[in-house]
Amino acid sequence: MKTMMMQQNLHSRSHQRGAVLVVGLIMLAVMTLFVISMLKTSSIELKIGGVSHIQAINFSNAELAINKFIVDNNGRFAPGFLGLAQGAPGAQINSPPANLLYAGDQVAIQATQTACEPYQCPPQYQCMVGSQTWDAAQFDVQATATGAIGGTTIVHTGVQTLAPAGSC
Repeated sequence: MKTMMMQQNLHSRSHQRGAVLVVGLIMLAVMTLFVISMLKTSSIELKIGGVSHIQAINFSNAELAINKFIVDNNGRFAPGFLGLAQGAPGAQINSPPANLLYAGDQVAIQATQTACEPYQCPPQYQCMVGSQTWDAAQFDVQATATGAIGGTTIVHTGVQTLAPAGSC
């Protein structure tokens, strides 16, 4: 009987010898696939993050150029200021600021007069316009920023200025 138990014990051990190895190899294969998929996901996330960073830089450059253009031309926005017909696209007016975020970045400024119409002071405000009537000229200032490392961003800003009646 003792011999029979030993044989049975040996027989069951021989069936279990490769099971741990097979299970271990399956788990290793699953873990390898998991790691590979995570590597692909992280590389895609890095690319998305890089594109977002480039877009933010270009947006900042475009805003900087628009602000410089408005400051440089403060008080000079008036009907016919651009010397163009209403709605006609403007040419590049002046150079972009020298302090763009990266060397090689470029910004082109384009201004277009979009409308000129009589100005009505809203009733809830006490406008300091006296008895004189005014015209309001609206301009669209567009900056197209192209980064040295890629990408292009276009930003529009509206500018409105008052001019004496009959200017339009």
